Amino acid sequence: MTVQGLAERFSRSRAVALLRYTLIIAIAYLLLVEHKFSSLPTSLIVLIVAALVSNVMMARLPARITDSTAFYAGIVLGDTLWITAALLISGLFHAEFFYLYFFILLLAAIGESLGLIVVGAVVVCTAYVYVVSATGDSTPLWSSGLLIRIPFLFTAAAFYGYLVDRVRRERQRAREGAQTVERLREIQGHLAERALEMERANRELANEIAERRRAEAALQAAKEYAETLINSSLNMIISVDADRNVVEFNRAAEEAFGYTKAEILGEPVDLLYTGPSEGSQVSSAILKHGGFTGEIRNRRKNGEIFYSYLSASVVRDANGEIMGGMGISRDITEQKRAEESLRESNRRLEEALAELKATQQQVLQQERLRALGEMASGIAHDFNNALSPVLGFSELLLDLPENLDDNEKVTRYLRMINTAALDAANVVRRLREFYRSREENEILLPVNLNQLVEQAVSLTQPRWKDQALASGITIRVETDLNQLPLVGGNEAEIREVLTNLIFNAVDAMPQGGTITLRTRPDDAHVVLEISDTGTGMTEEVRQRCLEPFFSTKGKRGTGLGLSMVYGIIQRHHGTLVIESEPGEGTTFTIRLPVQKEQKAGTRRQETEGPSRRLQILVVDDEPPVRAVVTDYLTGDGHSVESATNGSEGLQKFLGGWFDVVVTDQAMPEMAGDQLAAAIKRVAPNKPVILLTGFGDLMIAAGERPGGVDIILSKPVTLNALRQALAKVMGE
Repeated sequence: MTVQGLAERFSRSRAVALLRYTLIIAIAYLLLVEHKFSSLPTSLIVLIVAALVSNVMMARLPARITDSTAFYAGIVLGDTLWITAALLISGLFHAEFFYLYFFILLLAAIGESLGLIVVGAVVVCTAYVYVVSATGDSTPLWSSGLLIRIPFLFTAAAFYGYLVDRVRRERQRAREGAQTVERLREIQGHLAERALEMERANRELANEIAERRRAEAALQAAKEYAETLINSSLNMIISVDADRNVVEFNRAAEEAFGYTKAEILGEPVDLLYTGPSEGSQVSSAILKHGGFTGEIRNRRKNGEIFYSYLSASVVRDANGEIMGGMGISRDITEQKRAEESLRESNRRLEEALAELKATQQQVLQQERLRALGEMASGIAHDFNNALSPVLGFSELLLDLPENLDDNEKVTRYLRMINTAALDAANVVRRLREFYRSREENEILLPVNLNQLVEQAVSLTQPRWKDQALASGITIRVETDLNQLPLVGGNEAEIREVLTNLIFNAVDAMPQGGTITLRTRPDDAHVVLEISDTGTGMTEEVRQRCLEPFFSTKGKRGTGLGLSMVYGIIQRHHGTLVIESEPGEGTTFTIRLPVQKEQKAGTRRQETEGPSRRLQILVVDDEPPVRAVVTDYLTGDGHSVESATNGSEGLQKFLGGWFDVVVTDQAMPEMAGDQLAAAIKRVAPNKPVILLTGFGDLMIAAGERPGGVDIILSKPVTLNALRQALAKVMGE
C-alpha cells in the first residue's frame, strides 16, 4: 500500500503527524549514522525534541487551524528550516547533498501529484548513487551512510510532496468552495427571482381570483337586478327553451294566468294558449320571421279566455344557435271590450245622426237655413279633418305604450295634437266670417312657411298614408323646401289652407299617386306650389272650383273648401293660380308677401300677462274646463277660487275680494251674463271675462251682454287668457 493510500485512511491531522514522525525519526537516524552512533550535539538533540513536541502539540489544535492552507505552509517552512539547520550543525554533509535535498523540495513544490513526486525522488536518489559511484567516492554503495541518506531523501520527498499536495488541494477546495458559494449566490439570486416571479404570479392570481369574485358578484347582482326588473314589469314576460317549455314566468304573468312560477316552469307553453294550434302558429311565425307581434288569445288556469297583445322574438346564443324565445305581452281584454263598446256607440250615433239628418231635411225649408246647413256641413268636414291627427296620434300613444318611452316621439305627437286642436278651434271661429269681414287693423304675425308645410304633412298623414294604405292605395308626399324669408300671416289659417289642398289632392287620386309641395323665394314674395298626379279638372270645373257650394264630389263634398282657401289667401294679400288638365293632375300656386320687419316683435308682446298677481274667481259648471282654467291661472302665480254655477259664484264674490271674475255663459241656476250683471250692480268697476263656447258667434254677431268686459271663446289658450287679463287690468 502506498503512502498516499495510508494517508487516505487517516484524518488529515493524523496523516500529517505520522509523516512528521517518520521524517523526524529519519533525520534523527541519519544524524546518528553520520555521527557513527556517538552522542549527538546538544543543539541537534534540542531541534529533534522540539520537532517531536511540536508534532504532539499539533494533534491538539482544532480542525479549523489544521485544515487551513496557512497551517500546511507553516509546517513546510518550519520543517525545512530545522532540518536544514540540523544538517548544517552536524557538519558531515557536503554541498551536493544539500543540492539534492533542495532539489527534492523543488520537485515536491512543482509536482502535479504525490506519485509523480515519489517517482521524481526515486530518479533523483538513483542519480545521486550513480554520481557518487561515478566520481570514485570511496564510500561503497551499500554503506550505511549512503543507504540511510537515500531513504531520508525519499521520506522528505514524500512528506513535502504530501504537504504541498494538501496545500494545493486546500487551495483547490477553497476555489471550489468560492465557486460553490458563487453558484449558491447565483442559485440564491435565481431563487430570489423565482420567488419574486412566484410572488407576482401569486399577486396576479390573487387579483384574478378577486376580479373573478367581483365579476361573479356583479353577475349575480345583475342577475338579481334583471330578475327584479322582470318581476317589476307590468307586462307579462315569458321565456321558453328550444323545446318550447317555459323557463321564465314573471309576476305579471302569474297574476294574469293564475299559475305560480313553480307550477308553470318546465311545462309546454301551449298550455297558455287557447289550443296547441294557436301556439304552433305563433312559434312558426317567430321561427320564420325572427319575431311576432300581434293579438292572440290566451287561456287562464281557470279556463277563462282573454286577449293579449304579444311581442315575441327568437333568443340565440353566441354561435347563432336558437336557445328559445321570449315574449312580452299585455292584457287587452278590457281594451277589446271598450273598442266593441265604442263601435256599438258609433253605430248608435250613426243611426241617431241619420235620424237627425232626416229630421233636419224635413225642418230646414228656407233657403237661409239650407245655406247654413251646407255651411255647417263644410265646417264639420273641416272640423273632422282637424280632429283626425288628434284621434290618430292619441291612439298611437294609447294602443302602443312602447311609444311613451320615446320622449322625442311623445313630444312630437303632443305638439301635433295641440296644433290640430288649435286648428279645430279655428275652424269653429270661421263661423263669424259669415257675419263680418276681418278688421282692417288685425296684425299678421311672422310665419315660417316651410315649418307650416312640414306640420301640414304630418297632420294629414293619417289620411294620405294610413287610410290610403288600409284601402290598398299608395300615396306619396314629397317636399322640396328652399330657404325662405318669413311671411305675414295667421299660422292656423295657412295650415288650414295646406290641409284642405292636401285632402283635395288625395280625393283626386283614387288609384294613388304623388303629392309634391315646393317652396321658393321670389323677390318680395314667397311661392308655394302644391301639385298632384290625380285626375285633373276640365276647364269649366277649374273656372268654377272657387265658387262657394260648388263641388264635383256629390254628397261627399260641401263646395266650401276651395272657396275658404281662396278667402284666406286674399286676406293674407296673396294670390292663387290653378293649373290643371284632365288626366294630368293639378297644381295650385300660392304667392304670399314677405313679412315687414317692423312687425316682427308683435308675437312676444301678445303673450305677456298682467304685471302683478291677481285674486281671480273662476265660475264654470264643467269640471274639466274649470280645472284647466284654474291650472292656467295658478301656473302664472295668481290666486284662484272656483265655483260650479252662477249662484255659488255670486255668493263667493260677495263673501270675498277678487280682482277679476272669469265666468261661463250657459250654467244652471244662473247664467254667466246674469252673474256679470249682478256683480256690476255691486262693483261697477270689477272686470268680468265671459269664457263661452259661443264666443266666436257672439263676437261675430257683435253681441256682448251688459256687465261683460271681454268675451273669450272656448277652447281658450293660455296666451289668449293672459291677453284678456292684461287688457281688463289696463296694461
